[in-house]
Amino acid sequence: MALDKPDLARLLETDVPFAAVVEGRRSVRRYGATPITARQLGEFLYRSARLRRVVAAECQELASRPYPSGGAIYELEVYVVVKECWGLAPGLYHYAADAHQLYKLSDRTAGVEALLNDAQHSTGGECKPQVLIVLSARFQRLMWKYQSLAYALTLKHVGALYQTMYLVATAMGLAPCAVGGGNSDRFAQAAGLDYYAETSVGEFLLGSRA
Repeated sequence: MALDKPDLARLLETDVPFAAVVEGRRSVRRYGATPITARQLGEFLYRSARLRRVVAAECQELASRPYPSGGAIYELEVYVVVKECWGLAPGLYHYAADAHQLYKLSDRTAGVEALLNDAQHSTGGECKPQVLIVLSARFQRLMWKYQSLAYALTLKHVGALYQTMYLVATAMGLAPCAVGGGNSDRFAQAAGLDYYAETSVGEFLLGSRA
């Protein structure tokens, strides 16, 4: 599914001032009666996680995205778990950052439902999130270079992406919330991934504002 791309030239002229975004940043766990739309989700992912360009290097491809990454390696992947999103069927999706598209991996299976339940309980929320974003890491992409520092560096990258997502969501008037918990085994099973090659390292809730 191709996602909408925002008009960046217009945003540069009309977006919320940076100081207002930083001061307005909050973790929000209550959502509006009307869910987030696929158009809003597309703009959010484009502004926070898209692949801007790729640079060929000696050992591997390097990249540029809206958030920083050590060595410009970008080992993080983005998955989207949808409970309710106007214009998007419930289920588990992978975000292809290069094409700015979502690829559906499964419907709202028992495994997907368990991910939503875990996120709700981890944040003490009154309801399940409209959208759960799961960040995974392709460990070997980073470990060959940073070795024993790789895991710590991955967690720093998660924090950098969290903050980028918070600021983008705040500027868009959405409800964001980073999650301190998660179940890596359950996510790997739901997504059909090899736990030792790629699995979750962070989660982020997103929805419409009440």
